[in-house]
Amino acid sequence: MLAIVDFLPDHPVLTPLLIFLARVTDVSMGTVRLICITRGRRLMAILLGFFELLIWVFAVSSVFAHLDHLMNIVAFAGGFAAGNALGMSIEARLAFGVQTLSFISRGRANAVAERLRYAGLPVTTLLGGGRDGPVVLCMAVVPRRQTPMTIKMAKEIDPDVVVTVEDVRETTA
Repeated sequence: MLAIVDFLPDHPVLTPLLIFLARVTDVSMGTVRLICITRGRRLMAILLGFFELLIWVFAVSSVFAHLDHLMNIVAFAGGFAAGNALGMSIEARLAFGVQTLSFISRGRANAVAERLRYAGLPVTTLLGGGRDGPVVLCMAVVPRRQTPMTIKMAKEIDPDVVVTVEDVRETTA
């Protein structure tokens, strides 16, 4: 029976390099797949999972075929670590989903709300009481890609605004 490792040369540098790259790829895909699951993107999660496991089988079979080569094992572990970092970076750039931003302000909340509305964001304001007196809570649901820009706009109006960010799985209109 022909195995995946039969196609690989038993090379002291090339084999660990291929194992490392395979692990970086499959772990990155796995990180993005988990985010897709939590964001409700089922089809993408299924496709990523399929290819993730194909690549993983290649990598693990290459390591098990040559357990006497320490560099293969190190490459496997190193690829896992690097794949986690790359996967998080990819997911941050994709910025799936929406987030609820809450802005708590004393004195400048109306100006914050008006600035965000001027930018086209739907904002809801609520009156509340804080430790030091009355506050206004401004809430906006925005695409994740817009979160940093939205926070920056609010802080330009009120540098002391307190901001919280929550991930939202689904929104309905």
